[in-house]
Amino acid sequence: MIRGILKFLFLTLLLCGLAFVLISGGHAAGSTLITTSGVNLRAEPSTNAKVVRTVGEGASVEVFSHDPVGWSKVRVNEFEGFIRSDFLTIPSGGSVTFKTTDGINMRAEPSTKSDRVRGISAGVNVEVLTHDPDPKDGWSKISYEGSEGYVKSEYLTLAALASQSSSENGGSSGNSGSSGGSNDKVTTSAPAPTTLRTNTAARMRSGPGTDKEVVKVLGLGTSVEVVEQSKNGWTKVKHGGSTGYIRSDLLGVGNNKVELLTMSQLKTVIKSGDKIQIFDVRTGISFTIRAFSVGRHADSEPLTKADTEAMSKIVGGKWSWNARPVWATVNGRTFAAALPFMPHAGSTIGDNGMNGHVCLHFADSVANNQSYQADLRKAVQEAWNAAKR
Repeated sequence: MIRGILKFLFLTLLLCGLAFVLISGGHAAGSTLITTSGVNLRAEPSTNAKVVRTVGEGASVEVFSHDPVGWSKVRVNEFEGFIRSDFLTIPSGGSVTFKTTDGINMRAEPSTKSDRVRGISAGVNVEVLTHDPDPKDGWSKISYEGSEGYVKSEYLTLAALASQSSSENGGSSGNSGSSGGSNDKVTTSAPAPTTLRTNTAARMRSGPGTDKEVVKVLGLGTSVEVVEQSKNGWTKVKHGGSTGYIRSDLLGVGNNKVELLTMSQLKTVIKSGDKIQIFDVRTGISFTIRAFSVGRHADSEPLTKADTEAMSKIVGGKWSWNARPVWATVNGRTFAAALPFMPHAGSTIGDNGMNGHVCLHFADSVANNQSYQADLRKAVQEAWNAAKR
């Protein structure tokens, strides 16, 4: 009799479980999101499909499949259907685990122009703290391996559903709001490459060490592609078809480092005796000068014979009053400037190979000759424009 009772209970439980599966449509347990506004729940993933019901803003929905730039299959109370994914987000104050659909950059701020925090591979789980589901401009604040930052929302899907085929959503038919335009996708599942600039003249070496062969010397502000992130103080980079290693402390984002200041502002930065590293924007050649007088401009002279030779190389051995666009780095800051390569008047360094000095000009340079002044300011502007590229 006991055996009969147990058998009856077993069959009852089995039938109840089957009934639950049938009632629930046979879906695995979903993830819960909320609606960002009033939205239509449709019978099919299309704006032309029948409206099952209208769902209010802030309603909790159970998600069974999720295409970040298409449609999500959901259940609201006893109703099932499809809602555009750009109307779904995470509950306020909570966090939800998402998975990256492609390799992607984590940024310090929600912008592709913001500093890159790190690259994240495809198929990686990240904790989403805030989520803007807009498929074109939406960004999500995430936490990953101890770092926080922002990634494009279009490259995140619910982790619990990531293994499901996006075809279950019926693709992106109807008004899906595909991303288009600029994005921050990285087309590799490996850690995302990025571009950095040298923040001083830097030697690219064949290996990670100062005892390794020098492959080439790069001037201040030279863009390099990062092949492998900083390791033991060195970063593996690629430049002009060559691959090598540069000390990590000699690399930075570059674009946001160049400043445009007036001479009056710069008088608080540049002092007599300061060494100034010059990067010629047009050739990429760097050299060092030393200021000995700072007034309407900075009277300066090349520090060594090698610096004079570098200057001569830039102008093809012919000194000229024509102003050249340069970046001037002094006391840890870099400025857009203009430098005519014409030695004149007196000097203070006797063994540098130059008889005379040159004048370094900045944004509001004043000259007695209006045409010359216009040439100087045009060169400063060219240096500034080069820094913004």
